[in-house]
Amino acid sequence: MQIDKDTQALINERINNNAPALESFTPQELRALRAKMAETPKELMVDITDVEDFSVNGTLGTIPLRKYFNKSSHNINKDKLPSIIYFHGGGFVMGDLESHDLVCRHLCKQTNAIVIAVDYKLAPEFKFPSQITETKDAVTEIIKISSELKIDENKIILCGDSAGGALATVGTIMSRDKIIPKVHGQILVYPWVDMTMCRRSMDIELEGMILNKKTIEYFVNHYLNSFEEQVDWRASPILTPNLENMPPTYIFGAGLDPLVDEGDAYKRRLLSFGNEVHYRLFPGQMHAFVSNSVQLPTALICIKEMSEAAITIFSKLE
Repeated sequence: MQIDKDTQALINERINNNAPALESFTPQELRALRAKMAETPKELMVDITDVEDFSVNGTLGTIPLRKYFNKSSHNINKDKLPSIIYFHGGGFVMGDLESHDLVCRHLCKQTNAIVIAVDYKLAPEFKFPSQITETKDAVTEIIKISSELKIDENKIILCGDSAGGALATVGTIMSRDKIIPKVHGQILVYPWVDMTMCRRSMDIELEGMILNKKTIEYFVNHYLNSFEEQVDWRASPILTPNLENMPPTYIFGAGLDPLVDEGDAYKRRLLSFGNEVHYRLFPGQMHAFVSNSVQLPTALICIKEMSEAAITIFSKLE
């Protein structure tokens, strides 16, 4: 088992501090903990010229969004820009616009694209399939006002990590099926695409890690209404019967992650249907490393490669 230096340092810190398991907290306590973790030292903050909070109306109510636009010599004179719509991770229970603010700032600055972060409703107050409805509504409404947002509706990528990776995956499938407007690529970071929890990597157990099977079961129990929903394709998009004609896909995995086998299996399923898929494994990293670049600087390498993937997808749409 490979463990990177930054991962080992964080594991040691958690062990030394007797960090309690995530599943020992209530959802409300977890959200407060996640908010504290999202605090970024001033010297590591990424300056973006224009950051704007706004909202759109959805089936379940208002959906808060955040737009990132960085004026530069590459995009300042363009009428419309490509866009990345980002869905945050957090087990469908925690996370918000702040938890992944730094990730979105990096993506915006490195791609010269407009990034729109989606603050979808959380479980258990809003259970499955509420988050699917929010994804459908958010993407539809963003594209509906694309001219106002100065977004090129012909250059849109869905992106997300963990639970957000699942939403980006489902959103891309809905786009393929013309349930929502067309998107042109997906970038998935350790996507949670199989709620059955049956893959071998679920047995990865290392003291001090943030995520293990018990934690995942905690999130599942808050998110789903019943055991039977585990095999609903919207909860486990890897079980989608037909995955033909999907747009270019980039998947990033972490080797110490109980979800790592899911990303690899989804890659294989997409390839079996003749899709373009690119896969990159960070073998010595744990789950959630991308949104914790303060303690896990390897995240910056992954974000750089995510940005390069987005630029590649956009360039093919010229």
